Amino acid sequence: MERFNYQLQRAAIADFGLTDVTPVVLSRGGNIIIHLAPHPIVARVAALTNADQQDHHICKKLEQELLVASHLHEQGVPVLRPVYLAGGGAYKLEGHWMTFWEYVPPTTLSFPSPRDAVDMVNTLSLAMEQYTGHIAILGVWSRIHQSVNRLSKYPDVRIQHLIHKFNELDQQMHADSTLLVPSHGDAHARNLLPSPRGWIWMDFEDVSWMPRYWDLASFVANLALFKGEQEPTLRFMINNPDVVADRDAFGFALTARILMSTLGNFDYAVSGYGDMDFASEQVKLAGEFINRVEHILKGS
Repeated sequence: MERFNYQLQRAAIADFGLTDVTPVVLSRGGNIIIHLAPHPIVARVAALTNADQQDHHICKKLEQELLVASHLHEQGVPVLRPVYLAGGGAYKLEGHWMTFWEYVPPTTLSFPSPRDAVDMVNTLSLAMEQYTGHIAILGVWSRIHQSVNRLSKYPDVRIQHLIHKFNELDQQMHADSTLLVPSHGDAHARNLLPSPRGWIWMDFEDVSWMPRYWDLASFVANLALFKGEQEPTLRFMINNPDVVADRDAFGFALTARILMSTLGNFDYAVSGYGDMDFASEQVKLAGEFINRVEHILKGS
């Protein structure tokens, strides 16, 4: 990492025209976030990329994320804003691709109320419907097939039951693509960033055509899974027909989202990239919660 930071420091000066740059690693995960201090810019370095993907595919995917963020910003959605350096677009250094974004200083905010959360998600989803660029059909969902394949022989009956349910929903998901809508794809609460401007959306790499209510289901899925069926935002959604007019469609999206998150996170953890404690707790809770979804939506 020290070598990479040194190369990034040199590139910031030579290629980006920045001065007195000190790279500071803020977080590590699927992406490594590096603040180009003291400038209000962070590099988002793709730490996990598919070895089979060619450079132009990776570059295109990252540049799409920048385009989506710019579109949402123009539509008035509060988002983490992209920063265009070295002529704009994605940048490759030492074999790693990266994009650049505004630096947001640590900020403390109260978690959004159920109404505020729903309004933020709906504002995001409505703006996504206006996006005219390329969006993959079931993109974020299709990627989990790789996790399902890797876990297909995993010796845990709970995992196998979740995979069986995933395959059932997968057939339904592909049955009628005309019911899909443009979605953020991964609009969970941890992709809301507290900032001096208030809560802002980030992480636009999973934009996809997905079933109705996908973004709402994404926001509330883990909240409800860990806090239970009385979780306030979930109750607010299903008890307000102006938010969820079709409970069956919402239940489908909620079930699919829990399956996707649980199987994906567990696969990453088994592979050594994720949080095994968190993923194991998801596995522990997911089966029973999914079995209860229909009753939860009926209020029983």
